[in-house]
Amino acid sequence: MTEPLTRGRRGPAAAMVRASLFAVALAAIPAVVPDGMAAQEAVEVAGTVVDDGTGEPVDGATVRLADASGSARETITGADGAFAFAQVAPGTYALAVRRFGYELLSTPLEVDAQQPPRVDVRLTPQAIPLDPLEVGVEGRPPDLVESGFYHRMEEGWGTFFEPEWIEASKVGFVRMKDYLWVLQNRAPLSRCEKVPVYLDRRPIGTTPGWGTDDAYPGGIFTVGLDRLPPLLEEMSVSDLGAAELYQPGTKIPMFAWTFTTAVCGAVILWSDWTARLPEIPKIEVKLCESRGRPEEVALDGFVEDEVTEVRLPAAHVSASYANPEDPGGLERVETVVRTDSLGRYRVCDLPEGVVIHLTPEYGPHAGGPLVALAAADGDALKLTVPVTSPATITGMVLNEATSALMEGARIVLVDTDFRTVTNAAGRFSLEDLPPGSYTIRAVCAGYTGSPQEVELAEGGNVAVVLRLRATDLARRGTCSI
Repeated sequence: MTEPLTRGRRGPAAAMVRASLFAVALAAIPAVVPDGMAAQEAVEVAGTVVDDGTGEPVDGATVRLADASGSARETITGADGAFAFAQVAPGTYALAVRRFGYELLSTPLEVDAQQPPRVDVRLTPQAIPLDPLEVGVEGRPPDLVESGFYHRMEEGWGTFFEPEWIEASKVGFVRMKDYLWVLQNRAPLSRCEKVPVYLDRRPIGTTPGWGTDDAYPGGIFTVGLDRLPPLLEEMSVSDLGAAELYQPGTKIPMFAWTFTTAVCGAVILWSDWTARLPEIPKIEVKLCESRGRPEEVALDGFVEDEVTEVRLPAAHVSASYANPEDPGGLERVETVVRTDSLGRYRVCDLPEGVVIHLTPEYGPHAGGPLVALAAADGDALKLTVPVTSPATITGMVLNEATSALMEGARIVLVDTDFRTVTNAAGRFSLEDLPPGSYTIRAVCAGYTGSPQEVELAEGGNVAVVLRLRATDLARRGTCSI
């Protein structure tokens, strides 16, 4: 039997990528058994995960199957892209597949005792920008970031021209002074006769304004503008990387604040070198191979983002353990390895039975340590690093007819395992959520209501109001109102 599946929700924005799910092969999920299902009814479900573009198996994908109560099991695909779970009771489940470089995919799955579904998961690859990486993940030039350019832009100080816009608009211009009118026409022009121009924090000349400010005839605060160095005359437009325009009476960066700029505003230019992105080196990591010496073992695992559960390539894993050859037990052996493109790491040639401390790092972010025993048949150890800032949804549930707050209503993020219940004041909070798009709904026996779409930014907090209306079965409801 082939079971057609559809995607139930969009994955986390910052961290996941679009994927499509079509029907194929599932067999073997243990112990996700809904209430009331007999053990003898359990079936096997198995399948494969492949790249939608190439058809190649996807190694290292995490496959998760959850029942209606939230109980779930996970497994990881092997080199052939196959996964398997065993003894799945018939019923409705949520199947989710995630892999670094692909979108989180979540969809309902019906399991039939007579015809166990076979499902083929096809994922569409796409690069995922994770913030922050070691080298400018957001695509923002580090030198321009350090100048305060983006901070002022996000605070809404003036009119900003980012490197991409500058690069596209300066085509056909040669001299900087001829190009400035392009910038000035994008914002209300100063009524001063001359407007100071700065380059990389230094005054370099003036550009014509709209006229003479009536409040300051003769330019009482413009004395000395003619003595500014005439560097602007010498500049080529090819030297420009970004720009800021400030109008009279607005916030102005301290390095450009004078009586003149307070009255007439300022044009702040940033040279091309400040707007350059560093080259991101290609990091190829090959996991170590154990030398197979007696009484030595290797320890395997993977590193992922604590919030989005995205696998992290090129993360560092520090491993240390007490040297078994030191009689005093004070000497420690330390080593550092890196994860490969699939977020996997391996520490080789460990004395069997030693207690090892593992600490992951990803760029400037460090995860908590994990203590494990080095064993020949040990499971893969998951390490997490808090790269993405979690988001929160808060809100309340109201009786649509009476506007009374409803205690005991269940709050569900559709097609996810996130849920909670409203408190005595009818309020709720869902915390530690990955950023992304969600559908949220309130559930109470005897009541009905419409779900809402919620978009969560990284570290964001969204407030919602959910309304429920009574049905003919409202008297049987379990909510308090």
